[in-house]
Formats: sequence, structure tokens, C-alpha cells
Amino acid sequence: MPRQISAITKSILLLSILALSQLACAQSKTVSVNDPRPVAKAVQMLENIYGWPITYEDTVTVNESLLEDVTEQVRSDPDPTHDPDPSHRVIVQKGGTLSFSYKLPTPGASQGGGRPQSKAETEADVANALSSVLEGYANSRGLETFAVTEEDGVFHVFPINFLNDAGKLQQMIPILDTKITIPPKQRTRVALLQEICRSLTDSTGISVVPGMFPFNGEQPKIITTISGSDVTARSLLSKLLAEWGARYSRDVVVGLPNGPREKRNVILDKGAPMTWQLFFGPGWGYALNIHKVTLQDQ
Repeated sequence: MPRQISAITKSILLLSILALSQLACAQSKTVSVNDPRPVAKAVQMLENIYGWPITYEDTVTVNESLLEDVTEQVRSDPDPTHDPDPSHRVIVQKGGTLSFSYKLPTPGASQGGGRPQSKAETEADVANALSSVLEGYANSRGLETFAVTEEDGVFHVFPINFLNDAGKLQQMIPILDTKITIPPKQRTRVALLQEICRSLTDSTGISVVPGMFPFNGEQPKIITTISGSDVTARSLLSKLLAEWGARYSRDVVVGLPNGPREKRNVILDKGAPMTWQLFFGPGWGYALNIHKVTLQDQ
């Protein structure tokens, strides 16, 4: 009888160890992305996985080995003789593949007695996943191109090097680290975004234009007083997006059925974290896109 109990106990221990090892494996996941901008794609995936704001800024792409001519694929008229300027070519980043690992987030307590993941734990998981993304990109390209930093709860992925015309790795200063001046003035958020882009263009000589950004019917009318003298464009954008992502409400006067009119506070936008993607287009400059962070079900 003691032998039988010992055998049962041993089996239970083996099953427990197996279950724990399977759980440990399930906590991490490795994925591959193939995209014209693989780092940007991976960053947006992590945003959706963790619901955490991560900004992204492209490196400049000038070396021919990293560029691809897609004129024939995007030409609207298949007959090149109809092109008023047949010498015009459409050049884009060649893109590539990278692999990275991340820890699966724990959304909340489970039937098995789990607990919600803390903000600090999520923050650490995002930082580790971003490190894996940048390591994966460096391994695939053989170049250390990007770095990551965190400020006020927002991660920033930005370029530190680029491959020049001669095929040499050259250090670069991210364009959003350019210092600009936005004078004090009441303006809409959209107008401020446009002014930041104009100031960057004037300061660097590189075209920076607003791309896509979300707003509802009220957003174009919202006034901001954000300004700055000799500060980085990144810091001004961070302030703007923090303000843009906050809950927005205003007082409206409503008429009650069979009653008097009264003032009520109405929520027009519940708010959500906002981030940006600054994309480089070979031969023309940068486009600044802004989007809301959405958390997707795993």
C-alpha cells in the first residue's frame, strides 16, 4: 500500500510539473512580421496587445539596397507611353522581416485564482517586448538602427542611425528632437499640429506634413493653449496627444419633458491614449499620423 501511494504522489508531481511548464511556455509568444516598416508594424501590434501608447519615428532610407521601385505595380495606366512623365518613378522602402517575443498579458482574475496584472508589470512587459523588437530588427538587417526611451508613461521608438548612400552606418538625430518655437496663442488642436509640422519643415529643410489623425465633430473646435520656446517637437507633440486623449465634456442646456430647461455636463469623448507614427517617404519627406490606441482581445 505505501508503494501505491508513493506512485500516485509521484504521478501527481509529474503532472504538476508538466502543467507548470506548459503555463510558463504559454506566457510568452514569438511572432514574425513582414512589412515595408517591420518595426512600425511590431510596435502597433504591441500597442494593441497591451493597450499602451508607443510612438514611432522612421529612419531615413536613402541607400539603394533598402529601396524598391514599385512604379509598375502602382501605375494606374498599364501603358507607360500614356504617362505624361514616364521618367517619374515610385520608390518605397523594401521592407523586411523580423521576429520578436513578448509576454502574454494577464487581463484579470481567472477561475484558476489569477490576479489582474499591475500597471508596473505591464510597463515592464512592454519595455522587454520593445527590446526584443529592436534586437530582432538589428539581427535581420545587421544594423543597430533604433532605440527606445520612456517618458511620462509613453514609450518612444526613434532612429539613431541610417545606412547612407555609400552603404555606411551613419549616426542621425531624430527629426522630432529638433527644437522649435510655438508662440503662445489660442488655437485649435488641429491648427497646433499643422504649426508643429510647418516649424519642423522650416527648421530642418525637410518636408513634414500632417497625415491621418482622428477627430469627431467637436475635435476641430477644441482650443488648446500649448506653446513652447526652443523646445523639441517631440515634447510639444507629447503634450498635445496627452491633452487630445483626455476625456472631453462640456455643459449643454437641455429641455426636460414637461419641465424647465437645465444645464447638464455631457461627455462628448470618453478619451483614449493617443500615439503617433512619423513615416519617411523616400524623395519627399515625412508624414505625421496620429491614432488612438486600441486594446484587442487576445
